[in-house]
Amino acid sequence: DRRPAPDVIPYVIRDDGGGQLISAEADRARLYAWGKPVEIRGYCASACVIFTTMPNACVGPKARVGFHGSNVNLGPIGNQQMAKYLRGAVKAKYLAEWQFIPQDQMHWMSARDYKVLDPLVNICK
Repeated sequence: DRRPAPDVIPYVIRDDGGGQLISAEADRARLYAWGKPVEIRGYCASACVIFTTMPNACVGPKARVGFHGSNVNLGPIGNQQMAKYLRGAVKAKYLAEWQFIPQDQMHWMSARDYKVLDPLVNICK
């Protein structure tokens, strides 16, 4: 459960392999509305990636970010649902390549490489 507790600042998402995109969207909405700092540490894959584009979130400099295609709402619907949270070259790469990666595989990248593709991503200090 990613729901923030008022006494936990920054709220840390650590080693998150994703899960159901619909649940992640609800958690993202809560964390976004909460507005306090959110740090993403360790690895963040699949549905977790939607937290990286929140303005109050940062990605740890040693974090890894991983992508694969939607396994719920297979096909264009699920992948478009995921893509709406992505930006720039990350979104373009997801739609052109990474959405076709099966769930049991993953395209991994470092936080720094991720920031190259999406310069608006915040890297934690």
